[in-house]
Amino acid sequence: MKRIPVTFLIVGLCAWSQEKTRGGHTAPNTLTVEEAHQGFELLFDGKSLDRFDVRPGQEKIFSVVDGAIKTDSSGAGSTLLTKEDFANFILKAEFRANPEVNSGIMLRNPRPLPVPADGKKKGSGGGQGYELQIRDKDPGHYSGGSYLTGSIVNVQKAPEDAKIKPGEWNTVQCTMDGDHMSVIYNGRTVVDAHDSKLTNGAIGLQLAHPEDARGADIEFRSLKLKRLP
Repeated sequence: MKRIPVTFLIVGLCAWSQEKTRGGHTAPNTLTVEEAHQGFELLFDGKSLDRFDVRPGQEKIFSVVDGAIKTDSSGAGSTLLTKEDFANFILKAEFRANPEVNSGIMLRNPRPLPVPADGKKKGSGGGQGYELQIRDKDPGHYSGGSYLTGSIVNVQKAPEDAKIKPGEWNTVQCTMDGDHMSVIYNGRTVVDAHDSKLTNGAIGLQLAHPEDARGADIEFRSLKLKRLP
């Protein structure tokens, strides 16, 4: 019998283990061979927030816990933006959330305005990007409140049964290509629309109005992005 070198076996097993976990699923925060070949890249490696612009105070709201970006709803809300802007892309993500959460993934989000030298105005403005909603209930007193989970706020509503699966990892894939945008939520297309208001901006992870539901947090992982022409 022909012997296989030990080093070859080790390399092969390592590559296999990076792609598979129990049940044959892709390991979190890793690219499959096919995704790497297609040009996907990781926005989060499961260990650090190096690809995000963590602004003062946000380290209290967003932290890395057990391979996921987890929010802390005991304080204020915020949106964690990527350091880089993206125009046309396919974004894949997984999230696990308390069904009472008010959250979302921001797409083509403008940058916050800089703080003036006199410090009289806060640099929190700059406008809001497209919001891929993660919220099952309409609180009734916020703009765009009737756009629930899976919807693109003020563009198109997802079907009413597109709900958060509590205690489970939900999957979302969003394509932004020119004025065309689509959302696949838990394996089903829930948005297919056109809008041309915004053409470029950051990707953001949002925790909104935590004062409405203390303890309703969300975790994000396996953030994968493919740039489109």
